[in-house]
Amino acid sequence: CGHGLEAYAISQKASIYADKMGQKMASEVVSLIDDGTIPNAWGSSNIDDEGTPTQRTVLIDRGILRSFMVDILSGRKLNLEPTGNGRRQSYSFAPVSRMRNTFILPGESSLKEMVGKTESGLYAKKLGGGSVNPATGDFHFAVIEGYLIKGGKIEGPVRGATLIGNGAD
Repeated sequence: CGHGLEAYAISQKASIYADKMGQKMASEVVSLIDDGTIPNAWGSSNIDDEGTPTQRTVLIDRGILRSFMVDILSGRKLNLEPTGNGRRQSYSFAPVSRMRNTFILPGESSLKEMVGKTESGLYAKKLGGGSVNPATGDFHFAVIEGYLIKGGKIEGPVRGATLIGNGAD
């Protein structure tokens, strides 16, 4: 749901997460972070392309939508403070809100516990390219390394899998 939480899409009403602040968006075990301050990480910098210091932003806290990734202009439209997520494609484009380093915080369950509670599923250990439509929440991602789960046990590797779904679902 990362791109759908960029304030530019929210301000344009082009995201399924518009007008959802404070609502439950995920399981209570899910907390989603966007952090532009992680040393040497790909999406990190001291300031964004608008001169705003980057920060660690809690987007979803225990399943509840708490914040967006905010650039200056979208922040003005939404009455929100910038979060250091303003980025421009090149000098010829105006900055818009973009993800930095967006990730889900580790939970309390071990991998063994999660697999053990899964009757039938796919353990997607490594994901590849994909896309998300912020307006609908629809996504697809290639599973680079995946394993079939049956009866609470990893059965074996899976080849050619794709994750397809909807972030809001």
